[in-house]
Amino acid sequence: MKTKLFYLCLGVITLSMVSCETENNSETNVNNVAAKQTVVVTTTNVNLPDFSPCVTTDLLAGRRFDAGELRVYFDAEKVYVEYETNENWYIRKTHLYIGDQELTPVNRRGEPVPVNFPMGGTHPEGEQNIVYSISKDVLPKCFSISANAEVYLVQDGEIVLVETAWARGERFTQSSWGMFFDVCQSNCW
Repeated sequence: MKTKLFYLCLGVITLSMVSCETENNSETNVNNVAAKQTVVVTTTNVNLPDFSPCVTTDLLAGRRFDAGELRVYFDAEKVYVEYETNENWYIRKTHLYIGDQELTPVNRRGEPVPVNFPMGGTHPEGEQNIVYSISKDVLPKCFSISANAEVYLVQDGEIVLVETAWARGERFTQSSWGMFFDVCQSNCW
């Protein structure tokens, strides 16, 4: 009996150590990506330069509600990612990953972990327009974007619904509804 208990404890300790090692490797990847990216975060009613978005996709709340759009713009030096919600939707939090799809922070099941994305913010007052910019120099010619947000719907001055939202794209896994989409600089500039 003592031998079985010993091996059970040893197994739990080993599993814990492997689990922590996996999390630390994931955090290292996130930190490496974040260190390479020079991010300028600008919020609320940003006047983007006069050009059309290269990519536009829906911002889906709770898998079924159209909460707004995510737009990607390019200029000579930067890539801009704009979250914009529809009339009664507001953004409380944002999480954004831009880069090699293989480096997207994911868990062991391959599902994205937005809180580990290198860009993001908390917007306690509720925003309807948020823009992130990143230097094109730190990005490969083709890259992935995974954009997540916590959004809420207001009706008659009251919050009636709070949902997780993702920019529409390809799903990471069948069991998760986290999504990404690919962009190539040559198609946009």
